[in-house]
Amino acid sequence: MPSSKTTKHLVVDLKTGFAFGIKLDAEGNCKGAQQLNSVIETPEGRLVSKFGPTAAQDTVPYGQTTYAVELTKDGERGEIFTLVWPTKAEADQGAQPAVAKKELPDDLIKAGIAPAPKGKKAKKGEGVDNDVALKEALKNIDAMIGLDKAKHDIKQNIAVARFNQAKEDMGLSSKPISRHMVFTGNPGTGKTTFAREVAKVYHALGFIDKPTVLEVTREDLVAGYVGQTALKTKEVIEKAKGGILFIDEAYALSRDTGSDSKDFGREAIDTLVAAMENMREDLIVIVAGYSDPMKKFIDANPGLKSRFMTYIGFEDYSMPQLGEILDVMVKDRGYTMAPEVREAAMNLLEEEKRRAGMKEFGNGRTVRNLVEKAEKELAMRLESENKLGKSHGLSDEELKKALTTLTVEDIRKVSLDALGTKKPVYRGIDFDSAAAKIPANDRQLSAAAPPVVAKKPSLSLKP
Repeated sequence: MPSSKTTKHLVVDLKTGFAFGIKLDAEGNCKGAQQLNSVIETPEGRLVSKFGPTAAQDTVPYGQTTYAVELTKDGERGEIFTLVWPTKAEADQGAQPAVAKKELPDDLIKAGIAPAPKGKKAKKGEGVDNDVALKEALKNIDAMIGLDKAKHDIKQNIAVARFNQAKEDMGLSSKPISRHMVFTGNPGTGKTTFAREVAKVYHALGFIDKPTVLEVTREDLVAGYVGQTALKTKEVIEKAKGGILFIDEAYALSRDTGSDSKDFGREAIDTLVAAMENMREDLIVIVAGYSDPMKKFIDANPGLKSRFMTYIGFEDYSMPQLGEILDVMVKDRGYTMAPEVREAAMNLLEEEKRRAGMKEFGNGRTVRNLVEKAEKELAMRLESENKLGKSHGLSDEELKKALTTLTVEDIRKVSLDALGTKKPVYRGIDFDSAAAKIPANDRQLSAAAPPVVAKKPSLSLKP
């Protein structure tokens, strides 16, 4: 037999400060709600004066949602209430608010309900061992393909943070280390994606107030006039405050250093160095780029070199790892591909890796480029097969399969040489005209020589 016990609660609207008395049955259903005036009595019989609305007017927020916190006897921890109020007409018919409640956690800061005050900055990383957000962020990092060294290095930073916190808790001295980092590696090796996950880790540790990354390049920091670069850089820094500032191809900031009076990159670097020192508790800076230029960039500037203590190298992906990335990207976009289609894609990636060389190959970016271009080729093929119009004659299941299945034909039409550094051969176009008999060499475009205007009539691709 269900209990008939009812409970009374005194709650305060967090937005307006108005107080309400709520009566709930054993199942949590609201059996009564009343706004409280200037002198009220708590459920325990305490009198509270000059609290809540003082005017004798209707203060029930009809048709609105109220978020309130409970006041309890002797300041014991209460609950958080959500009250969805009926409209005035519904209330006149006897309707009561819909009520949901949840117990307040012991630590509002850890639960994300209350912000950490500035005075708490000295206790960074408190309680990280049981932090759900930290475990989730590390889970995301572990799920990233490859990047074994980067994963090891960031976990080492976490261990050092816990180590220093443990020493502080025991009254032992600890030397704080700089949290700014240098990411080095070729394009497409996951530096930017890794930085986004690092932001979540460092937020969970309490190092930054928000798990966000502001991604910028030289153009976002440097202006074209003397004195304007410092202002522009300060604006970017202020925008990134509380999170991570990620500067890609950071070595480009020093490309105009020297005796030139218009040394705008140097002005940006000087402004950045000052912020890294003065905003150590509010900002983490990550600079990224090719390994050799980044080493020269850091070594050439004593201010930068003294503020970066963590250097993380990102290695190129192996072919098996590129295959894993391909599988993930295809799946995430909702496509399927047969084994022979995947083999054709891997052959294309391997061919592009040989052509481009280690420093020019785009790694993960090249895989994304391949998938996006294959998607376009799929769309073109389906359009040519009249499967995208209303008269396609396919069942829903057949159309769904056509829209989500990549074929060898789609892959073979993809060219990863976007800049035209090799001679692309037009493939997959079946002309019924004599143009199909033109020798392959004549159907190639030369990247070295300008196009020659043919005297014979040009081919028309119009239907």
